[in-house]
Amino acid sequence: MELIKKEDLPQVAYDGMNRVHDRELEILNRLYGALVKDAPEEEITELLKEFIDDVKEHFAYEEDLMRKTHFFAYECHSGEHKRVLEELAQVEKEWLEKRDKKALRRYFERTFRPWIADHILTMDTVTAQWLSRVLLGTLP
Repeated sequence: MELIKKEDLPQVAYDGMNRVHDRELEILNRLYGALVKDAPEEEITELLKEFIDDVKEHFAYEEDLMRKTHFFAYECHSGEHKRVLEELAQVEKEWLEKRDKKALRRYFERTFRPWIADHILTMDTVTAQWLSRVLLGTLP
């Protein structure tokens, strides 16, 4: 079972960001599928760690590009990344303490899913347009 279908994930003007989003979505959907099918706790723990590690790499990749291109809204965008990483650290802590599959599933359904779509449609879209213009010389 998928939390988000690939075709429902917004695309942005910089393909490197799309590839990172696609990879993260694949891990997220494996994690969500494990939660839905009531997989063993060890499997969920491993997938949650893999997902969070990927999110860290994802954010570091974007932030590196933003710094290199002197992106005008770097502080705002990276601040949102920091907030989400702190949130995910708390989610992981609660999972490790309580092993509550329903609570973890609710987080991804009610908090992460709407956040990621909104984040891509707003901050990532603007960032990708900037990167396309500066790095690829595309877009007006």
